[in-house]
This record gives sequence, C-alpha cells and structure tokens, in this order.
Amino acid sequence: MIFLIIALFVLSWGLFIFKIKQGKRMDGFYLKGITSFTFIFLFAYGVYDYFIEGGNLVSEPIVVLMISVGLGLVLGLIGDLFLEVQYFHQDQKIKQIKYGMIAFSFGHLFYIVGITEMVGFNYFSLLVGAIMTLVVYVGSKLMKIDFGKLKIMSLGYTFIIFTMVGLTVFQAFDLSFDPYSLSFMIGALLFGISDLLLAPIYFKNETNDLFVVGNLGTYYLGQVLIALSIFLL
Repeated sequence: MIFLIIALFVLSWGLFIFKIKQGKRMDGFYLKGITSFTFIFLFAYGVYDYFIEGGNLVSEPIVVLMISVGLGLVLGLIGDLFLEVQYFHQDQKIKQIKYGMIAFSFGHLFYIVGITEMVGFNYFSLLVGAIMTLVVYVGSKLMKIDFGKLKIMSLGYTFIIFTMVGLTVFQAFDLSFDPYSLSFMIGALLFGISDLLLAPIYFKNETNDLFVVGNLGTYYLGQVLIALSIFLL
C-alpha cells in the first residue's frame, strides 16, 4: 500500500508541475490540492500501520505527535491552496500570501508541539531560528527582495519555520538518527529550502525555472518525508 500511495503522489505531483509550466493555473490549482491530499493519505496510512499492523504500544507522546503532525499537514494543504488563489485574484495577492503564511505558521507550531512531546524542547533551536531570520533579512537586502507590507510577518514566519527545522535536527541527535527522526529532519530541511526559494518568486517576481521547479520539488518532497516519518516510527 505504501508504494501505491507514493506512486499516486509522484503522478499528481508530476502532472501539477507540468500544468504549471504550461501556464494552466486552474488545472494546477486542482492538482495541487490532490497532491497535498496524497501526503495526508500517506500520514493516515502511517497511523493505521502503527496501531493496527505494527502492533506497537500506545503512549501519550506518540498520540500527541501523530495529532500534531496530522494537523500540521492539513494546515499545509490549506496554506498551499490559499497561496495559489493569488494567481486568480492579483489584487488580493498580499492578503492571500498573508493568510497562507498564517496557516503554515500554525502548521509549524504543531510540528514543534509534537517534537517537544517526543524529546522535549531544545532551546538552541530558537538560536537556529534567530540566525536564519538574520540571514534572510540580510539576504533580502543583498538580493533586493522587497517584502513590502509583509516584512515583519515574513521575518516572523522565518523564525518559526527555522526554529522547527532546528528542533528536528536536535530530535535526530536525541534519537540517534533513527528512521523516524531522520525522515522528519530531512523533510523539515527541504521545507525550509522551499521557502527560501519561494521568497524571490513572490517578492521579486522571479520566474527562473531553477526557483519555480526547485520550490515545488523541495516543498512536496519535504511534506512527504514528514508524513512518512509516522510510518517509520
């Protein structure tokens, strides 16, 4: 079953990128929703496998982690669709990016809650978030990226996501890089990279395929690996 779900993801993901490159945004919107749904399906199967097929013991940290990751993935789907709406209503672009960012921020906070329940909160992850926020701020100046009205929100979002990324790295160390923590960490790192690539696209109107395809590739692969981490518990 796991390979069938991954095959469905690859198919919808490939079709989505193909339609976007053709400029067929409406088809892309629907395929984006389907692609996002596949990583939620992958997560749901991981939960099923853990409790039914795996025969593993139930513990509070595991349950909280599963609920948190599930909510994070759902908010990722919602945020993704919020962002896509901007292409149909250009006059509402700032609003759509804002609410997309809010949805993703809450998703990352849920990931943080789940990881904290599993291994505790490592305060050095806050330092990682702060350093990356500074890097993004300086980088935006050098690359002439104008966040405009969303400057404060963008920097706040950067702090949240890279705090989460840092926490997954420390979790991996705590769990000796077991399959679960390794999958979660790589997924989070790819998620972070996807957002770094997205900034020039949204705030500098970058259309280079390296940024567009790179963003779509790293984001969806990152979400799949986060969803897959539950299957690897």
